[in-house]
Amino acid sequence: MKAIALSLAALLVLLGLTGVLWPEGLMALAVYSFTGSGLYVVAAARIILGGLLAFVATATRTPKTVRVIGLIVLAAGIATALIPAERALALKDMWLARGAEPLRIAACFPLAVGIFIGLSALTKPRKP
Repeated sequence: MKAIALSLAALLVLLGLTGVLWPEGLMALAVYSFTGSGLYVVAAARIILGGLLAFVATATRTPKTVRVIGLIVLAAGIATALIPAERALALKDMWLARGAEPLRIAACFPLAVGIFIGLSALTKPRKP
């Protein structure tokens, strides 16, 4: 389970670094993500990621925190699946109109969460 937690942490760090260092590439991905089928792909990815984080939380040093992060990601996935296509297009236009700087700031969140989960999975769990 620790390997899964480290893999998820690495994925989040990669996503965050991509957004910080190359936001234009992430903006190109966002164009697809806000389409009708793209929303369901993103929703499924968030639901799987959140469920896996909640599942592997026991292998980390901070299981309650990692489980809460997983449940937040899971809830975001469910909410993403419920967004109407028109609203998604409006959100896409809003993000793309603001340029790369807000995306860089937003990419710091998965970067920080990925680093936190990775460090939490690498350290020894406390003995009760």
